[in-house]
Amino acid sequence: MKTLQAKFKRNPQFYYSMSIAATWAGAGSFIVGTRIAQTAGIFPWLLWALGNTLCCIVFGLLADSIPRLRAVAKSRPVQILMGLMCVFQIWVNMNGIYEMLSLTVIGETLSRVIVYGVSAFFILFYLKKATFRNVATDNFSWLLVYGMIAVLVVFSMVTQGIHPISTAIELPAIKSNAWLCFTLAFGAFFYPTFWELLDYNDGNEDGAEKTDMRKAFIHGGLLFGFYLMFVLAGAFTTYSPAVDLLKGILVSLVAVSSLSSFLYGTMVNFGKKIGVVIDLAAVAGWQLLVPMGVMGVWTLMQNVRIWMVLAMFAAALIWRLTESKEART
Repeated sequence: MKTLQAKFKRNPQFYYSMSIAATWAGAGSFIVGTRIAQTAGIFPWLLWALGNTLCCIVFGLLADSIPRLRAVAKSRPVQILMGLMCVFQIWVNMNGIYEMLSLTVIGETLSRVIVYGVSAFFILFYLKKATFRNVATDNFSWLLVYGMIAVLVVFSMVTQGIHPISTAIELPAIKSNAWLCFTLAFGAFFYPTFWELLDYNDGNEDGAEKTDMRKAFIHGGLLFGFYLMFVLAGAFTTYSPAVDLLKGILVSLVAVSSLSSFLYGTMVNFGKKIGVVIDLAAVAGWQLLVPMGVMGVWTLMQNVRIWMVLAMFAAALIWRLTESKEART
């Protein structure tokens, strides 16, 4: 860990970029991406992938370019909303790990133990040097993801063959995915760990060399787009039961990267002590609350997220205009 920390301090930008890509991925990126390509066709998939790839890039370009936007993001009302989103993201990614592993030889009971164990580990792991540890573990898991998805896709193409994907242009699907592309492109503004990376780079609390965070987010978006190329390639083939375990581990690694970041995100937004309590409550309530329909609330929040982000932009603009007016008078 000390050697890794030394390397990170000398050149943190690559580590930031890998962590950004890993955090944005989420449990559904592999499954949803494959389903869109195979059911809706290549053009709706391209719009979905474009929105996902642009997301981190747009954040990197705008987060520090719009005056007062970071201050709005750090305001208490916005932090509470982001914190609530983190809880639902924790459940989404816990569900993703459980559902993928439970379909394999691991089974439901052991999958549930793994989900609880991984969640508890990261809560304890982030009690010290949280930002560095989050970046370091994301970097390691994302390297494994690249290797595993490449093996999975190539093996499946060789053993299962290559199948065509629809290239039809259906306007309803294109329109709906164009809106999805737009909403995805602004999704990162509600990710507390991304705002924390900006603060961490400015403060250098662990002695890491200060870097260009705009480039880090642009590279993070491109790294995520590179991962999506493997997802698209996999949509041209089928995955046999023989690779269920490998696929389950792959999706779980992707989900763990996001899960750990959102467990950390609650600590960022609510403070370490309260954040740990909320994390523990979220993890403990996962199996009890999710079957009761709370994911419907998450779907609603996800759909209105774009409006909350636009409201942040508006608040920052009004704040800036008010300051300019006061300065003139």
